[in-house]
Amino acid sequence: MNRQIHWSSPDPFLEVLDIQEEPSSITFIVRSTHESCPCPHCQVPSTRPHSRYTRMIQDLPIAGKAVSILLITRKWFCDQPNCTQKIFTERYDWISKNGRRTLRSEEVLRKIAFSTSCLNGEKVAKTLPLPVSHDVLLSLIRKTEIHQEVSPFYRNR
Repeated sequence: MNRQIHWSSPDPFLEVLDIQEEPSSITFIVRSTHESCPCPHCQVPSTRPHSRYTRMIQDLPIAGKAVSILLITRKWFCDQPNCTQKIFTERYDWISKNGRRTLRSEEVLRKIAFSTSCLNGEKVAKTLPLPVSHDVLLSLIRKTEIHQEVSPFYRNR
């Protein structure tokens, strides 16, 4: 059975180079096509690329298969003389801050972590398949900002 896999890119500046399908996983190989990138420190766009590197990013599963995105991205020079950042990497608003998973997969893992113990959550995540360790789930809990709400039934004394 030969199936076609279609992927809607989370970023219009990503080009799909290849899709590798294995029995239990799918890997999308994509590259950034940005012609410039703003410096995260001074916000001035740079048009001078420094180098390329790859990042493996975990995404939500498709049809019961683990999904990873091999992102070929760039580092850029910041040519502003008063900026302290001389070389920087491209930033993506759909990737978590640590750059290892998409925000949507991280949100699913966060829900698992808050719904059960992290040891059981690790087992649940592996069956999805969205494999992570219980330590990753604990880390997601720790870095989640929780806003405390004051009960309307609380009396001021």
